[in-house]
Amino acid sequence: MNRLLALLCAVLLPASVLAANLDRVVAVVNKDVIVQSELDREVQRILSDLRRRGTATPPPSEFQRQVLDHLVLRRLQMQLADVAGINIADDELNYALQNIAARNNLSLSQMRDAVESDGGSFEEFRDEIRSEMRITQLRQKEVISRISISDAEVERFLAEGGDAAAGRYHLAHILIAVPNDPTPDQLRSTEARARQVHADLLAGADFASTAVAVSKGQQALEGGDLGWRNADELPPPFVAAVRDLAPGGISDVIPSKNGFHILKVLESDAAGGRHVVQQTHVEHILVKVEEGRADEARAHIESLRQRIVAGEDFHELARTHSDDPGSAIKGGDLGWVTGEEVVPAFASAMQSLPEGELSQPVQSSFGLHLIRVLGRRSHDDTETYRRAHARDTLRARKAEEMTQAWLQRLRDEAYVELRP
Repeated sequence: MNRLLALLCAVLLPASVLAANLDRVVAVVNKDVIVQSELDREVQRILSDLRRRGTATPPPSEFQRQVLDHLVLRRLQMQLADVAGINIADDELNYALQNIAARNNLSLSQMRDAVESDGGSFEEFRDEIRSEMRITQLRQKEVISRISISDAEVERFLAEGGDAAAGRYHLAHILIAVPNDPTPDQLRSTEARARQVHADLLAGADFASTAVAVSKGQQALEGGDLGWRNADELPPPFVAAVRDLAPGGISDVIPSKNGFHILKVLESDAAGGRHVVQQTHVEHILVKVEEGRADEARAHIESLRQRIVAGEDFHELARTHSDDPGSAIKGGDLGWVTGEEVVPAFASAMQSLPEGELSQPVQSSFGLHLIRVLGRRSHDDTETYRRAHARDTLRARKAEEMTQAWLQRLRDEAYVELRP
C-alpha cells in the first residue's frame, strides 16, 4: 500500500515539488550536506528496529533531532575515513556479510530475502555494513590503537579484586552529556536536566524511549541497550550503582567527566568460576598461495601430503617446505592451542580431525595447510585468563570513555549547521 501511494505521488506531483520535499537540506556538515530524504530513510529504519524491540517511540520532533545528530556524527566520521583513505574491499565486505548471516543461522541468500521482505534494499544494506566497517577501522586508528595498558595497571586491577567483581549485567544506559571543558553553569544545568530525566523515569517514563529521545550514548538509538557486560568490564561507579538493583531497577544519577549517566538493570546473572579451556596439540605445514599461482600451490601441497602418506617424515618436510617460519623450525609444531587462537578455517578443520590423522589441504587466509592433531586436553587456564581478561577489561573501559570524548571533540571542531 505504501509503495502504491509513493508511486501515485510520483505520477501526480510535479518532480520539482517532490525534489523540494525529499531533498531539502536539513544539515550542513563541513562542506557536505544531509538532505531530508536521508533523514527520512534513517528515521524509518530506526523506527522499524524500535518496533521490533517493542520500544515506544518518543515525540517525533525529539526523535528526528536525535536521528539527525546521529547522522551528523556518522557523516563526520565518514569524512575523516575518506581523508584517512580507509576503504573496504568487496571480498572483505562479502566475508563480513557471510559472518552476519551465519550468526543469524541464515545463508547469504536467506539474509537477502529477509532484508527485502522487510521492505529494505539489500544494496543499501551492503552499503550500511561497509560504512560501519569503515567507521570501526577509523575508531581503531584514531582511538583504540592509542590505548596502552601497563603491567602495573593490570597488577593494580588484580590486587584490587577487579577480576572478582561478581556477576554479569544486561544494562540499558542514558548519557546526558556535557560539552568539552564545561563551565560551572553548564555543569549545573546539565545535572539538573539529568535529574529531571531520572525523576521522569522513576515516575514511569519508558527507559528505552527516553534513551532514544535524549541520550548521547553510543547505543542511544537502540534504546540505550548495552547488552550483557561482565561486572569487571564496567566502570566501578556503574558496578556500585547497579550491584544491589533487581532487574527493572534504575540507578541514581552517576556523574563522570563525560556527563551524567543513568542505568537500568534489564537482567543479571551470577559470577562464573574457574576458566577451563579445550586445547589441541597440533602441527601443520603451510604453503602460501601467491597471486596467479594457486594451481601451483595446490599441486605442491598435494605432493607433500602424498609423500607423508607414503611414509616420509612430517617434521622433516615441515622444516624444509613450510612457509610458516615460526613453526617450521620446530617441525611444524604449533603446541597446545585453542580454537580462538587460530583462524576460523584452521580451527574448524583442527577440531573435527581425529588424533593422528593427516588432513586434506585446508585453505585459510594464510594459504593452504596440512594439519595433524597430536592430542587434546582440558586445561585450567585461570591465571592466564585472569591477566588477559584484566587487560581486555581495562582496555574496554578506556575505549568507551575515549571514544565518547573523541566523538564530542569531532563534533565541537566541525562546522555543523542544523536546519530543522
